[in-house]
Amino acid sequence: MNIFFISAEVFPFSKVGGLGDVCGALPPALARLGHAVKVITPAYATLNRQRYAVEKLPVRLEISLGTQNYLFSVSRWVNPASGWHTVYFLENAELFGARNVYTDDHGKLYPDNVARFVAFQKAALALILNQNWQPDIIHCHDNHAALIPVYLKTTYAGKPQFARTKSVLTLHNIAYQGLTPMANRPLFDLPDDLFAPMQPLEWYGKINLLKAGIVFADAVTTVSPTHAREIMEDEQLSAGLRGVLASCSEAVMGILNGVDYSYWNPAADSFIAKSYSSDKLMLKQENKRDLFIKQGLNLELFDKPLFGMVSRLVEQKGIPLLLKGLSLILQQGASIVILGSGEQEYEQRLQVLARQFSEQLRVNFGHDEPLAHQIMAGADFLLMPSRFEPCGMTQMYALRYGTVPIVHKTGGLADTVIEWDGKHGTGFCFSPYTQDAFNAAIRRAVAIFYTPEFQQMRRNGMQADFSWGQSALKYEKLYRELVGISHLMNL
Repeated sequence: MNIFFISAEVFPFSKVGGLGDVCGALPPALARLGHAVKVITPAYATLNRQRYAVEKLPVRLEISLGTQNYLFSVSRWVNPASGWHTVYFLENAELFGARNVYTDDHGKLYPDNVARFVAFQKAALALILNQNWQPDIIHCHDNHAALIPVYLKTTYAGKPQFARTKSVLTLHNIAYQGLTPMANRPLFDLPDDLFAPMQPLEWYGKINLLKAGIVFADAVTTVSPTHAREIMEDEQLSAGLRGVLASCSEAVMGILNGVDYSYWNPAADSFIAKSYSSDKLMLKQENKRDLFIKQGLNLELFDKPLFGMVSRLVEQKGIPLLLKGLSLILQQGASIVILGSGEQEYEQRLQVLARQFSEQLRVNFGHDEPLAHQIMAGADFLLMPSRFEPCGMTQMYALRYGTVPIVHKTGGLADTVIEWDGKHGTGFCFSPYTQDAFNAAIRRAVAIFYTPEFQQMRRNGMQADFSWGQSALKYEKLYRELVGISHLMNL
């Protein structure tokens, strides 16, 4: 099959969260199954052209955005491990080339984000037409690509190249819907009736891009089975879209994200001080010591638990629970290293606590890929108290590194972390979403840290398999069903 991915983020070229990881790892996994996979994404200021041998193509595209026209050039990266996987970069200096993905250097959202990504989607479809490609599947991701299914069934419905094309929309975070004032209608070049009250693009007097994508897509997926059930049943977790999802002809399918174990592998990780495996688990202690030293923690507390957290610092990620639970962790003589960025209020409160408990608490703001790996390798426990979590990747990384997750039992966290029962299990799950339940999970974790069972928990987690291979097969099955190709294998 000819499979196209349209995404605002693609690791290693751009990444803000799990979306980037998925669109960096799933395409090569599908290519290994024998499919031709092309990924289309913007070229941001952070694109390292020399490192990845990105080549310019003799292609120029012009698209309209309301009364203004924009020119795009195109570059390409061909996966050296497989010519079946190629990433195409849409280049426009004004909209993308001089900017980050969604926010400026101070973390403030660009006010024209909706316009930027409408332009990106128009340019992506223009590139497909320009190159005379004939997609079987266009797999769109989140609100930044949610208009693609709309355009395929309206503006581009008569194009021969799209005659057999089916669209898949994956919801990585349904809370971000691409809302914009109705006054921005001219940006979209879509029929007026789509913006009328109760119609696909209208949402309480505004335009809702994600809603329209859900309505028009041939299939809607999300990134874990539990989260798929949650958003179909719970109005709050669906961010108000439960009714829209229920109106779809088919239920939302939950396909668990995978992990790229060639990159997240403690036995071959160039970012960490000492490689190790489940058979050489004691070597993990050297990474703990390295993290203690680099973060300036008190080495007299080395034999006590070390907690890690790698997360956006926003309410959804459970930061209010963390802030109230920190005193309990520190009273145990434990230490904690945090990496992330987010809401200014949370960052400021963490800074105050870090100064107050300078020997036990270190907070690192921003994105630091090497440090993220070092926390996975050095910490004893990973804190992930998200109020809701469509999938979550960090807990799966932690499991492979023998770092025991403490998670709220929701979404993909519930699908990947098994509560310890004295012999089996990989972590600690708490429910309901309350301070008492979170604190109780911390106490259970600290108690087991000092027992021989803790090493067994670590080994259990390291042996869990969340590789992309199984996820890719499930997507392949969905694609085949959509385009009507007989199964080549019994899936």
